[in-house]
Amino acid sequence: MSDPFKLVEKAKSLGYACEVYYVERWEYNLAKEKQYHSSNVKERGYGVRVFKDGKVGFAFSTELSDEILDRAVSVLKVSETDQNNEIPPTSKPSLLQLNRREDLVEPAKETLKSLEELQEKVNVVGIYASATRVKVGVVNTEGLDVSEIRSSAYAGVTANYKDKVLVTPEIYESRSGRSFKEIQLEELKDTVVEKVNITKSRVKLQEKPKRVILDTKAISELFHPLLSYSVNGENVFRKRSPLDLGQTYGKITVVDNPRDERSELSRSFDGEGQATSQKVLMERGVFRGVLTNWYWSKKMGVTNSASAVRSYMSVPSIGTSLVQIFCDEKQDVEDNDLVVDQVQGVHTSNWDTGEFGVVAPVAWISRKGEKVGVREVVLSGDFRTLLKGIRGETGSRKRVWSVESADLVIEGLTVVT
Repeated sequence: MSDPFKLVEKAKSLGYACEVYYVERWEYNLAKEKQYHSSNVKERGYGVRVFKDGKVGFAFSTELSDEILDRAVSVLKVSETDQNNEIPPTSKPSLLQLNRREDLVEPAKETLKSLEELQEKVNVVGIYASATRVKVGVVNTEGLDVSEIRSSAYAGVTANYKDKVLVTPEIYESRSGRSFKEIQLEELKDTVVEKVNITKSRVKLQEKPKRVILDTKAISELFHPLLSYSVNGENVFRKRSPLDLGQTYGKITVVDNPRDERSELSRSFDGEGQATSQKVLMERGVFRGVLTNWYWSKKMGVTNSASAVRSYMSVPSIGTSLVQIFCDEKQDVEDNDLVVDQVQGVHTSNWDTGEFGVVAPVAWISRKGEKVGVREVVLSGDFRTLLKGIRGETGSRKRVWSVESADLVIEGLTVVT
């Protein structure tokens, strides 16, 4: 059996509500480290959920057959009853244009070749280019039938400075989009060269800076994981979020926007086939809304934000798409501001309290308009202090993976040197 509609109809005839989530994925990867690597991956999979009387069962396979339905039913029979276990309703999303309909193999090769030019200017540890095209669909017994094709492209570089006596920290820089045409390769290469040069001669801070500036990459590495956990509806419901709904934390506005066609994380519908829309999470500092999937929207008694994320091998969880950050106040970079570009150790954060302590291997201070690299910097604080300490934004807006923002100027964080 290869037709999800037949499986759904069979489940219905047996008295079950049924959902089939399916994925057909093609991925092409190129890399050059000590030698060249390439891979061409094709994958197909199906995730099946069945519902009855407040119980739910799940099974997955790379082949769609009666067996996968039988396994899902077996799981349902031993699951606990929860009246919020209901199959999501039918939905008719407005489809975005997420497939660029162009060849991705040759552009990936051209991208890798272009990135190799960096070897003349810096010590290149690795260069990478990849392209993906994936068809995602959801059908269920409620009449839901949605599918779309999403393409994405990625280019990345790992580089540092190296001579007989000095090896600097590795700088990792990447750009992504729906196609390689949307990636500004020259800007990527210029950025790598600039940051490697900054780290050539790093100094130890003699005095602690009053202000810390997180650039967009550091925001994606530090701010985004803390935010994602904090606005997850399940965590808010279980009192595990460091933020309280309705309370004010600083001044920024944060929007989860799955409708931006430039972002490879955008989607017309979520992992349960529900139509997506923008969701205001924070409005001028006020924590306004949470992200949910269908189950947690029922459990919390709130409108579903359609933020279910999953693979065919998993049940739906809750996740962000493109997080857009806005701040009305503008700031200039001042002397002795500490600019943080990369962080390490976010995974050690206390997610329930928002407390974190991270190393900043790539950072610099501003001195009379010059960027001076610094070393041995540790940044610590908690998410509420971070939010309340944002004084404004500086520089142009950029998109790095899951975040679109200008750099954020922050006071109140602890800097250990």
